[in-house]
Amino acid sequence: MKNIFHLLIFTFTLSFLNSFAQETEEQKTIYNKVRINDVYVISGFFSNHTTNGVLADFKALAQNSALLNRDFTGFNSGGRGYYFRGSDYSRGNLFSFQVGLNFSDKEKKFFKLNPQLRLGVSYFSGAQLSAQLNREIRVPYDTLTTSQGQIYYIDSVNSYSYYMNYNSEQVRVHASVIFRTKPESRWSVYAGAGITAGVSFNASTTIVYDHYQYSDGGIFYSYPWNNMNEYAEEQFRNNSGFAFSAFIPMGIDFRLGKKREFWKRIHLYYEFNPSINLASIPELRTYVNAQAVQGFGIRVSVR
Repeated sequence: MKNIFHLLIFTFTLSFLNSFAQETEEQKTIYNKVRINDVYVISGFFSNHTTNGVLADFKALAQNSALLNRDFTGFNSGGRGYYFRGSDYSRGNLFSFQVGLNFSDKEKKFFKLNPQLRLGVSYFSGAQLSAQLNREIRVPYDTLTTSQGQIYYIDSVNSYSYYMNYNSEQVRVHASVIFRTKPESRWSVYAGAGITAGVSFNASTTIVYDHYQYSDGGIFYSYPWNNMNEYAEEQFRNNSGFAFSAFIPMGIDFRLGKKREFWKRIHLYYEFNPSINLASIPELRTYVNAQAVQGFGIRVSVR
């Protein structure tokens, strides 16, 4: 799905550039009320503290889970544990295509450089809800005696962990208004306000269980995670929901060329968007969290 989305964005970008390349001199002298001035393509990621769920949430999301139909007496949320796929859930990916619209003055004699309205479509993918349950069982295993007569006790430790994550992909429409300093300069910065709204799809819940056994004698004798006894994973499909965010776009823009017309139209930019994100999980409820969105992009000035 992501590759198809990227292909469509690339096709639309080429279409925009081609249509403006064929513009006649007569058309250039006609000032309408609004015109497309820029095309934006950006790729990046968002990071946030995924909302902490509880066991009951994931039993509702994964109703046929055999792993969650076990006795959890003695388990604690969070705590010690190691999940070698955990980085998959620490951030999400995004890709966005937008067009920048500029408006004419009241007499329609010229187009104002500020503000600019950006409209487009964005793709997001990542985790929305997570939970972790852990339990350790320690049994005295051995003792070590140093040459100075000090005694250290070694435990045999069994570590049991359950990792639960709810993930989804989202397509959202994007609208923002930005104000740029010295748009005609090679370097510029900008800021503004914006919103996104859309739907989630390909929602799924993943349940992972692992059981490790290791020997632990403190800092003087320890072999952590040297033997995995059990590993199991389940995945379940979930219903589609909706998503919304309000954000403050802030960025820095660099024009590649100073002389050649082609390179003067190409800009590289970095954008950071602190956001408040709202997303629904139909099987549960609607969640609100803070989000940091950032990425690098290309802006093409078509005028």
